[in-house]
Amino acid sequence: MYEMNKNDPALTRKLTTLIRRYQGLVYSVIYGITLDAAETWDLTQGVFLKACNHAGFTDEAFNQKAWLLKVARNDALKYRRSLKSRLRYLARFCGFEDSSEARELENRLIRHDDVIRLRKLLEKLDDADRQILTLRFSAEMTYQEIADEMQLKIGTVMSRLSRLKESLGLVLKEEEP
Repeated sequence: MYEMNKNDPALTRKLTTLIRRYQGLVYSVIYGITLDAAETWDLTQGVFLKACNHAGFTDEAFNQKAWLLKVARNDALKYRRSLKSRLRYLARFCGFEDSSEARELENRLIRHDDVIRLRKLLEKLDDADRQILTLRFSAEMTYQEIADEMQLKIGTVMSRLSRLKESLGLVLKEEEP
């Protein structure tokens, strides 16, 4: 396993810059899947720890954004399947978990003004639709990138996005890169 040289100030600065650049994006992708602000924060930190331990992460030729998004999505999906997720949900449902700190983090990191409205809209969607929306508008992935990532046909991605925007009443300006 690769271990980062913690005594290299240039490497530390480069990693700090990358974390600042992509932290909100990684958080948004994970939150779009988990809908759990506290766990999303933990998973986001975990993604960046993996990045620090990945041998080629800081190389100029390495596509950091794509790597971070893939790891973020995979970690979020793994979390959703875990027992821990189900137990936390039960604790929140029963009122045993205080989430004021989680809400503060959520409000700072999510770029939308109306967090409550966004959460309600996302909760209404099934997992696949929520992932498509998150990858398109938070991760700013192209239709083809989403199709490749989710192993769908590009036409399926396009029709689902169109249907979702219409059904949610979203007026979202899109430009296909």
